[in-house]
Amino acid sequence: MSQNQLGQSTSPYLLQHADNPVHWKIWNDGVFAQAKSEDKPILLSVGYAACHWCHVMAHESFEDIETAQLMNELFINIKVDREEHPDVDHIYQRALSVLGQPGGWPLTMFLTPSGQPFWGGTYFPKTALYGRPSFKDVLKTIADIYHSKKEDVSQNVTAIADALEDMSKPRGNGGLHLKAMCDTLPFIQRNLDPVHGGLQGAPKFPQPVLLDFLWRTNWIKKNPQIDHLLCLSLEKMCLGGIYDHLGGGFARYSTDEEWLAPHFEKMLYDNAQLVSLLTMVWRKHQNPLFKRSVFETIDWIFNEMRVETDNGFALASAYDADSEGVEGKFYVWNEDEIDRLLENDSPLFKTAYDVSSQGNWEGHNILRRVTPFENPAQEDKLDKLRQTLYQERKKRIWPARDDKVLCDWNAMMIKALSEAALVFDQPDWIKQAQDLYATLKKTMIKEGILYHSWFKGRHSTTAYLEDYANLCLAALALYEATGHTSYYQDCLKWSDHLEDHFWDVENHGYHFADKQTVEGLNVRPKPINDSATPSGNGLMAHVLCDLYHLSGNPKYQERFNQLMQLFGNDDPNQIFAAPGLCSALIRFEAMETIVVVGKTGTNDINSLINKAYLYPSPTRKVLLGDGQNQQNTPEILQGKVLYNQKATAYVCQNATCSPPLTEPSMLEAHLNDLTKQSPL
Repeated sequence: MSQNQLGQSTSPYLLQHADNPVHWKIWNDGVFAQAKSEDKPILLSVGYAACHWCHVMAHESFEDIETAQLMNELFINIKVDREEHPDVDHIYQRALSVLGQPGGWPLTMFLTPSGQPFWGGTYFPKTALYGRPSFKDVLKTIADIYHSKKEDVSQNVTAIADALEDMSKPRGNGGLHLKAMCDTLPFIQRNLDPVHGGLQGAPKFPQPVLLDFLWRTNWIKKNPQIDHLLCLSLEKMCLGGIYDHLGGGFARYSTDEEWLAPHFEKMLYDNAQLVSLLTMVWRKHQNPLFKRSVFETIDWIFNEMRVETDNGFALASAYDADSEGVEGKFYVWNEDEIDRLLENDSPLFKTAYDVSSQGNWEGHNILRRVTPFENPAQEDKLDKLRQTLYQERKKRIWPARDDKVLCDWNAMMIKALSEAALVFDQPDWIKQAQDLYATLKKTMIKEGILYHSWFKGRHSTTAYLEDYANLCLAALALYEATGHTSYYQDCLKWSDHLEDHFWDVENHGYHFADKQTVEGLNVRPKPINDSATPSGNGLMAHVLCDLYHLSGNPKYQERFNQLMQLFGNDDPNQIFAAPGLCSALIRFEAMETIVVVGKTGTNDINSLINKAYLYPSPTRKVLLGDGQNQQNTPEILQGKVLYNQKATAYVCQNATCSPPLTEPSMLEAHLNDLTKQSPL
């Protein structure tokens, strides 16, 4: 009988490996006890459901009887879903970097029975290839080293552990200042691609946290070249093959510098962040392409990412890159298919979307837009042709979907939906965001405990810093969209929980998890560097910024300042690595809060709200009030009443609020005056 335990898992990724002949174990304390009793090293394999190279290594090695027998004989084998256990992935990715190797997935680490890393890599081929040793040779060599060279292993363990402990110490020197951040713009600009946008070279990731920082910083500096590069980056993404021109939504990254060829997996977190970023930039540059991409991506979210729970709908984590064992097969086309389906209209579509007989990628065609949007009648025609292809594509065998519900990623989409709904005047999106938020609270909280992951009625790990932080931001976005104080109260409650269980009282900063992840390592990370998703401490800087400006409570200002002291550093490389924290400082220093009071739904209040949201400052929040019921509301709403019984706006900055403004023209004039004032 197989000793593969993954059939008991709550992770779709682990369930994909439940039939492997490898005796996979699930990450838990019992596995380490077994490894100690048998004196066997641990082979830790970390991946995720939508990862192409994870599938390749699984097919080549984990499904191979001979390789599996070797793994079972020599190691205790643990399989981890990085999305379910981001804390585990974070620590061992850092360990790999200590070894001088680039990180990524699949992550393959070799550990002592106590969980201490001593060697590792990423993908290993079944046979020696690309300058990499065969996986079977690696297994034999590592097992031999572990048993015959204990002193060497011990030295490696100590060196890596010391390096990890050192890396976990914040690099801040309390030196983060607004002027220094703005002065890094030329440094970052040199790393941007002037032709295709994004960072130079390949592969190309969307980098929404970095682009968000550049947009906010350039609002102060007003550099037209930065403005152009930001818009260019978004345009190229929306036009490129990284965007799904039939179904909507963005793939995780492009393998080339032109945004043509993605790795095809589509992640919830990328799309949430890009909806937010496109919405923010559209407020100044009302490019129809940005608006269209936002609408289509949100349609994709609700059409193809819905997961039904007992409490309503939530959102799945990702779509796989592969279908029928082939990367991208679901998404690519050949010319004959296009000709057959579109008939006489085929030449128009092929010219617009770069379709040819030879293809633009490995003999196939990835759809990307290469002609300008000039003729409205022609665009209507192309939209109908896209729908024809989309309906045909739906008949294909779909990529696997990871139906795991992650608290933090769902919260990101709630925030994005709320923001886009206000800017594009889509009340249905607010309702969807509210429904999703309600489902998340009911589904992810069990017996008073918030969980990070849920799948088919089962929870896995308890919530991490990023779960709470993203939920706080989602609640604040919903509060801004609806004026319902229950969302504000939720944010206060979750920030208090982080204060009690994640905050380092002695040295400051928020820990990744509320307890140590690996007992064999004296490491409790405090994440600050942003990656594909914003760091937990960077997110909390935004939460603390909002709570201070809304409540005036000095404890939030104190915590914010402590984060800046701990992590802040004017070194351009540090700013480049932690743009989320830097964006929070910009917002803290230049926050404008517009309080609009009146009866919701009336023309008077809607005129003021629209003026507030369409005015494109990236440091602005808009709060709704009725001027009467001020119980449990933030301090900033106190005393804000109707003036002459008309809908009224108050613009507040630096603890000072404007006189009551009852006409949109008065509000616009006041906002124009604010724009002329620089916070530097």
